[in-house]
Amino acid sequence: MDIRPELSPSAEIPGHVSTFDAPVPTFSMSGRDTEVVRRHPRFRAVVESYVATNLARFGALGTLEHWLVSDMGRTSLCGAIFVLDALNKLTPATLMSFGPVATGEVSRGRARLFLRQALEHGLIERIGPGARLASDTHLCATDRLHTLMADILYVALETAAVLAPEAAPALGQMARRPFVQRLSACVGRIVALHPELFPLDSPVQLFQARNGGLQILEHLILRQPAERERLLESCAYSISALARAARCSRPHVILLLRDAQAQGLLRIEGGALTLEPEFSEAVEVYYVNLFETVRAAAASALSTS
Repeated sequence: MDIRPELSPSAEIPGHVSTFDAPVPTFSMSGRDTEVVRRHPRFRAVVESYVATNLARFGALGTLEHWLVSDMGRTSLCGAIFVLDALNKLTPATLMSFGPVATGEVSRGRARLFLRQALEHGLIERIGPGARLASDTHLCATDRLHTLMADILYVALETAAVLAPEAAPALGQMARRPFVQRLSACVGRIVALHPELFPLDSPVQLFQARNGGLQILEHLILRQPAERERLLESCAYSISALARAARCSRPHVILLLRDAQAQGLLRIEGGALTLEPEFSEAVEVYYVNLFETVRAAAASALSTS
């Protein structure tokens, strides 16, 4: 992720070695490229395997880790902190000028609160003395945050390697912390340089932005019949089952589904959901871009390891 010009006053943190010093990863994704991945004979099976693994991992998380990744804002802030740490640039000031805060996905007030909570819960820590948290206080990610982010990256990389076997060698490097940080930095650079990959106006955003929303979407993917034309068509559903999958309340699920229906993403018909073709296409494109981003990042990280 390219450091924006306003980050330049933040010097590298003394005594904290940067793990990433490489060119910006090469990445391009045309509509034709997207279709090639979507038409891969194993694409649907790969998506289903990925979301099943994600749901199982989510269900096994401890309370703190669950809170961190249960909505896109907190997950994105975790990712930004991890990338800035890998680039040896993590301070409160750089976080406020970077990633989800810079794009407006997360407000500055929410980012400040998250930073304090991350310190209190031992996800990040100060480097050097000083009780007061200032804008230029040097920070670093702790092992607990590293483990969480490494697990997220591993699952995505493992899936990307099925579609693109050239990414497989990176899996053998994931036990090395410097490589995981390098991979994370490469992912961050690609996402920063290509905001069109994960646009904030995508219909997938409705699910990502809600607590447990992505897990609700993943559960619906796994409920689809085997013989179908697209990733998401229709399925029977249970509010209770969706709430258990997302570790949230039934009213929360009901509100999300009603909002999705109001946006024209799906239709609620008795005990079944019908998901619109345009929404299914947007979800497929989201997973294509996710897997391709990780594949390109792995290629760059491998070339500099």
